[in-house]
Amino acid sequence: MLKIAICCGGGFSSSALAAHLEKEVSNLHLEDQVQFIFIPIVHLLDRENEVDIAMVCPHCEWKVRQDAKKYTIPVAVIPPRLYGLMPVRDFVEDAQDLMALWKNGTPNVVTFADEPRPLAVKRTVSHRRWLRHETADFKALGK
Repeated sequence: MLKIAICCGGGFSSSALAAHLEKEVSNLHLEDQVQFIFIPIVHLLDRENEVDIAMVCPHCEWKVRQDAKKYTIPVAVIPPRLYGLMPVRDFVEDAQDLMALWKNGTPNVVTFADEPRPLAVKRTVSHRRWLRHETADFKALGK
């Protein structure tokens, strides 16, 4: 099972995002494959053994860059353009791909080579889908 931490400072938006993603996991019957856990960024170093990867809210990028060498798991910043928009499938795909990069020697904070700065990311789907020129179906979000 893949365990993904969603982290931010105060927890208002990230705890809501983690709850939304967990609900989508349940709706898709993926409970045995993936779990999203909210962890405040100030507790990530103490709780990183609970998860496989941490995906951090954009406004906490400074904190994870400051502590990057201390983490023993891959840590990535969720690009602002994707925050709250990506379906669970896309979050999982990005987490898997970022973990693979980290395991192959990419240092924290892990980014895709063509996306070194989260603020500059323009895609609305997982990185692997973006490379295949897929786009998000925003009509499906309203259903």
